[in-house]
Amino acid sequence: VSTFEEHMGKKITKIIGHQLFFAKPKIWFALLSQNNIDKKYWHKSILISLITILLIPLQWIQTILYKKKIRSVDLNQDPPIFILGHWRSGTTHLHYILHQDLQFGTLSNYQAFLFNIALLSRTSLKWILGPLMPPTRPQDNTVFDLNKPAEEEQPLSTMSTRTGMHTWHFPKDTSYFRKYNLFQGITAKEKKAWQRAYTKCLQNISFFNNGKKLVLKNPHNTSRVKELLELFPNAKFIFIHRDPIEVFLSTRHLYKAMVSSQFLQEVSATSIDDKIIDNYKEIIGKYLKERQLIPAGNLIEMSYHELLQSPYTEVERIYRTLNLPNYDQAKPEIHSYLNS
Repeated sequence: VSTFEEHMGKKITKIIGHQLFFAKPKIWFALLSQNNIDKKYWHKSILISLITILLIPLQWIQTILYKKKIRSVDLNQDPPIFILGHWRSGTTHLHYILHQDLQFGTLSNYQAFLFNIALLSRTSLKWILGPLMPPTRPQDNTVFDLNKPAEEEQPLSTMSTRTGMHTWHFPKDTSYFRKYNLFQGITAKEKKAWQRAYTKCLQNISFFNNGKKLVLKNPHNTSRVKELLELFPNAKFIFIHRDPIEVFLSTRHLYKAMVSSQFLQEVSATSIDDKIIDNYKEIIGKYLKERQLIPAGNLIEMSYHELLQSPYTEVERIYRTLNLPNYDQAKPEIHSYLNS
């Protein structure tokens, strides 16, 4: 049985780095204690270990300077807007649209990668990322920009072991996905630990954005509606969907172009295909069961293809359905982005 990388042929990814380069050392070494690293990835794991240790002083400084300020952030004063949808369903495009509205705060790629030290400087640390970043996103050739919006699951994986993203790093271990995306087989203690870690992550993002209302795009959250409402009862949700066949093919490409660069364990091509299909069914199935928990007026569902065909109408429908203010003020920037 061929590995996923062998089956898909020459890797097209230009990603040199690993997102765990900037993890907290205690998180990285906890992950090492929970998982075996396959031999072909030993060099990468050694490099992750070295970089995380080298960054300890900067992480300590950020903690000392900002810990109390971050903890004081009250996210329920102006609850977030969560963009939901399976990977490759148009969530990034929708995120980029709402990012044009300056009343909203978003996690930037800069903060996402340097999360545990990003508060020390919003510009001068960019030299660290330059050699590691591709000019375009490998999965869809979109221009990569450190100021563009990112997914908060990425920094969550550098500050906590409580995230389904670690199943991408360690694909043989599905417990991260099952516990922290589907909340299956999870203890009350583990769930509280996830709640604390995720809340702390969002408080940090809010503080970085000077308290603006957050717009968060995170496909991992698609199966967390119940759990998100437990944290933010008045949060608003946008669910975007796309033809499942297109989603499967595009997600398979995502694994080849990007996710495989983050592997620390070998997996077969067949197992990846099965994983994509099974995860899709479980993620979307859980969302469909829980969407009725969202209060009236706090959810809008939309089609990716309708967003492409009638973008101005669909964006206006988002603002109207969710009762979001200041659309007229944001419209020029949104239209400018859509016209581009």
